[in-house]
Amino acid sequence: MNILILGSVALPVPPPKQGGTERIAYWQATGLAKRGHAVTLVAAHGSKADPQYALVEIGGGDTVTGSSTQSASGFTEGSRSLRKEMIYMAEVSQWLLDHGKSFDVIINNMRGGESVLLPIAKLIGRPFVTVMHLPMFDELAQLFRVYDTPVITISNAQRKGFDGVRYVGTVHNATDMNELPFQRVPQDYVLMMGSVAPHKNQKDGILAAKSLGKKIVLAGKIGNQDYWRSEIEPLVDGVTVIHKGEMDVAQKAALLGGAEALVFPIVWPEPFGLVMIEAMVCGTPVVAYNNGAISEVVVDRKTGFVIDQSQGVNGLVEALKHIPEIHREDCKNHVQNNFTVEKMIDSLEAALQPLSM
Repeated sequence: MNILILGSVALPVPPPKQGGTERIAYWQATGLAKRGHAVTLVAAHGSKADPQYALVEIGGGDTVTGSSTQSASGFTEGSRSLRKEMIYMAEVSQWLLDHGKSFDVIINNMRGGESVLLPIAKLIGRPFVTVMHLPMFDELAQLFRVYDTPVITISNAQRKGFDGVRYVGTVHNATDMNELPFQRVPQDYVLMMGSVAPHKNQKDGILAAKSLGKKIVLAGKIGNQDYWRSEIEPLVDGVTVIHKGEMDVAQKAALLGGAEALVFPIVWPEPFGLVMIEAMVCGTPVVAYNNGAISEVVVDRKTGFVIDQSQGVNGLVEALKHIPEIHREDCKNHVQNNFTVEKMIDSLEAALQPLSM
């Protein structure tokens, strides 16, 4: 197949630090190219050039924040990042109008592109497959129905309550087994990795660790300043509760492998939770609230503990007490058997083949 992959205008592909969608788009491009497909990747400036695919750079890779910023010319409005991203999406739209008809199939990973590019896709008349990296919601599902959009979900949980959409496959996320080395013996801390925000619920993780007298490390950008200032910053003392910010791949690997457990008490319909398989491939068990796709990714009492959210902090505490019962090899093997890049590409090819005929 001659395949076009729309990666991201918000971050380079792959991302220099954290950024799950952009990492998946990179593995799509390299994985499909290795299978003999001709691949073109549209991604933000600063994306990785690779002889396996053709790279088209569109977008500044600078639109991931949503708060007001200050520059030499003064403050900008809080919506500036969104407005810039829409400019980049307009540039993508024009590129698609100019070149899109030459491809057998188009894979769309772009946030925002899941909706604003659909009229362009209709004009092009080529199979245009949207990969859902974020939760579905009513208005988006209805738009997919109107445009009869082929949709790939990254978990079966994403489909719950949204019937009538043209689902063409579930393609679970993956991780590179060689990028994150296995660590048999952990250090004395638990970890939370992800944007600091209410839906990630760092507060419950901190309270659970404190209840057990355990050190907890938070790794991730501050995604919600109000939540950080009111709920999290007062608890960060730099000794028992540590915030390290965003990590590059090497730093992430070291932190994930060294942790006794990844604490993941999310309070939203998690679409997949890439960090969970990244932790498990390092041997680190996961303790998570059972929302969204959690039970599709974590095997309860074998690769971690899946807890009903109603159990709250007490549930996290009890699960963390039993972490020594989990064999770290089982965590790695679970990822090896279910969430490798090769398995992701197998599922992706299976979803794309009927559309390209």
